[in-house]
Amino acid sequence: MSAASDDREARVEELEGHLRGLRSRLEKLGGEVVRADYKVLHLTQEVRRSRQAFGFLTGFQNNISRARSIDVLYRIALKSIIAELWMKRAVVLELSPGGETLRPVGSLGYGGDTQPADLRLPVENRSQWAKPHLVNSETSPAEWTESVKQALEIPYFVWIPATTNGRVEAALVAGTMGEDAAQEPKLTEHDLDLFVSIGAILWVGRMNLIARGRLKRQVIYQSLLHRVSSTLLQDYDAPSAHFDDLISRVGTTWDLDRIRLLTRRTDQRLANTNHEWTADGVEATPGDAPYPLEGVRRWREAMANGDTIRIDGVESLPEAEAQVLKDAGIGSLLVVPINVKRSVIGWASFELCDGARVWTPEDIQLLEVTAGLISRAVAREREIEDRSQLEAEYHHSKKMEAIGQLAGGVAHDFNNLLTTIQGYAQLLTSKLPEEYRGMPGLKEIVMASERAAVLTKQLLSFSRRDTATTGPVNINNVVSETMKLISRMMGDKTTVELDLAPDLETIVGDAQQISQVIMNLAVNARDAMPEGGTFKISTRQYTAGGALAQRFSIPGIEKVQVLELSDTGHGMSEETKERIFEPFFTTKEAGQGTGLGLSIVFSAVRRHAGFVDVASRLGKGTTFTIFLPARRPEEEEDKPEPFAVGTRVGHETILLVEDDDSVRAMISEALESQGYEVLAAANGREALTEFEDSGDAVSLIVTDVVMPEMGGVEMFIELGGEDADVPVIVMSGFPESKDSARLMRGAAACLRKPFGPEEIATAVRRVLDEAQTKDRGDLGTPRGAPGSDESGYAGDGRQAAAGREAMPLDGAPPTPEAPPGEPAEGSA
Repeated sequence: MSAASDDREARVEELEGHLRGLRSRLEKLGGEVVRADYKVLHLTQEVRRSRQAFGFLTGFQNNISRARSIDVLYRIALKSIIAELWMKRAVVLELSPGGETLRPVGSLGYGGDTQPADLRLPVENRSQWAKPHLVNSETSPAEWTESVKQALEIPYFVWIPATTNGRVEAALVAGTMGEDAAQEPKLTEHDLDLFVSIGAILWVGRMNLIARGRLKRQVIYQSLLHRVSSTLLQDYDAPSAHFDDLISRVGTTWDLDRIRLLTRRTDQRLANTNHEWTADGVEATPGDAPYPLEGVRRWREAMANGDTIRIDGVESLPEAEAQVLKDAGIGSLLVVPINVKRSVIGWASFELCDGARVWTPEDIQLLEVTAGLISRAVAREREIEDRSQLEAEYHHSKKMEAIGQLAGGVAHDFNNLLTTIQGYAQLLTSKLPEEYRGMPGLKEIVMASERAAVLTKQLLSFSRRDTATTGPVNINNVVSETMKLISRMMGDKTTVELDLAPDLETIVGDAQQISQVIMNLAVNARDAMPEGGTFKISTRQYTAGGALAQRFSIPGIEKVQVLELSDTGHGMSEETKERIFEPFFTTKEAGQGTGLGLSIVFSAVRRHAGFVDVASRLGKGTTFTIFLPARRPEEEEDKPEPFAVGTRVGHETILLVEDDDSVRAMISEALESQGYEVLAAANGREALTEFEDSGDAVSLIVTDVVMPEMGGVEMFIELGGEDADVPVIVMSGFPESKDSARLMRGAAACLRKPFGPEEIATAVRRVLDEAQTKDRGDLGTPRGAPGSDESGYAGDGRQAAAGREAMPLDGAPPTPEAPPGEPAEGSA
């Protein structure tokens, strides 16, 4: 081979080498171009995806911001996710009130029989499902993700929770049914990132709506409470008149179906509906229907104990209890007690008819505050009623006291006149020959004076100045004995029924006055039933407390006995009922009544420290309820038996002290006709002068109590009081006052005006005989007897007569002190 060929081959090889190098460089440059294209394509896709995500999130944010409620918020979010993304199903879950399950509150992509179910997540996986999570075909299975798949029927999904302090309050779940690149692409981390942003926007919107709702609710809450308070203050004295308006405002504003205000009853039923409001379309409960919760023992006991009862939904209750509420048309319920002075007097029942309602703390607070305002309004109304009643009783008692003082004064003067009339009638009769003593004129004078004496006694009874004998009294026995006396008087057309409580305790009282009360009310009942009817008397005893105990005129009353007398007569109007206890007020025809019967009832009951309530309706009858304090009687000393009439011939000197000229003249004549020497004085000062001038001649003093210049009390003190040497007989038109109590205790006897010559002569002889017998046993010759130089009534001799407190001469028991709890009134 020539040299030229070798050079040519060498160049060819060199050129081939250059070509190979050039090819290699060209290949390397082309790969970088392809890779650059790939990178540009990838960046372009990322930018496009970001733009799409940004555009979706911007529109999503705009749509979300228009929502005015959480329900609308969820609906907009789910629609956007299904319509604009390639997700097939989407669900929003919220934590249940009990905090045990997540319940679907909004969903899209379901149909037919397929619906999302409640989701209960295991506690041990809380750290996993409390943060965003992606589940696709490559995700490792977990217990909680399997629970989500089964409950929501979504095999591949993104899980976006809303947490508060690590606690899942809600969750957004969106996913696909398969992994097909054309139809349902596989979920990737890019999708998870997008849904994290969606969830952030959604949960912020949810929090804003919750905060806005709470603020709005707070405004409504404050406004409603203001309206409730204003409603209750519209009528300060009678707020219950506005309860219907109040519950209507609460029910309408707080989206309730029914509100009932219940009053506690005292019989076998617990509650009675007093006020009720119902929303439109809700039927009101029948007026006599029992409250449904009474049918379940545990609810009844809770109500009685003053507990708040909360029932969110009847479906959560046992079947028997749920059925009770379903039958009453109640789906959800909140019952709040109404308390007055720590006692349950009623309840406020707030109800929903259909479906459940989770009673939030805000609901409970509002309704409990409303019930509290009602409680205070009821308490205020009761206090006003009690105060008004006490004021009315006070004014009535003052009026009765003034009239009583007037009646007592009139009776006192009237008794003096009757004493004169009866005395001179008897003196005149005794001076006439036997055949003229039965003249009709004299009999009429005596009979008229006796009838006038009865009327005077009624006046004194009304004025609380009559004689009362307190002691052990069994009300049942008094009722039985009284009805024996008046059963014929009631007539054949009237049915008398007795309902007397067994084992009624013995109390302190005046059996005669209580019997008079029963008689007066029985007569009124008979007159109120001219065509016949039923007259019923019942007794009972129970513990007194609270406002009842405060109505008695003496403190510390623990038990009360009730005497109830009712008839089925024509009843009374309110105007008549307000005046029945006024003296001389009567609805009977002229000549058929004095108008003192019920005044005497009122006075007698007040003397026993009790009070009377009256209930009456025209055509429905009348009921008098008498409340008496059940006080136990103390041991009492035996009282002396009334003495019999003795000798009426005397020779002693008697000092007569009486300011009424006619009475003084009659008594002087009566005593002088019996052989006594009478020294007369018009007042205590004159009597003291006569006593000093007579030396030891005066054996007995007969004196009135109230006289001008010096009364009987002052005179008695001047004579030495209980240590006086001379026995004293007191004459009185009514029992003693506080000031005259000492005179009455020191007196040998007391004569009640009016009386005649026989009564005064009997009293004088009896006292003188007892004094002389005592003195002869102690000191020998009595004072005032012929040849006596000693004071015959010193020491024990005087006390023998003084031991008889207010000795009457007509066979009646001795005059007592004033009834317990009340001072004695009046003087003579």
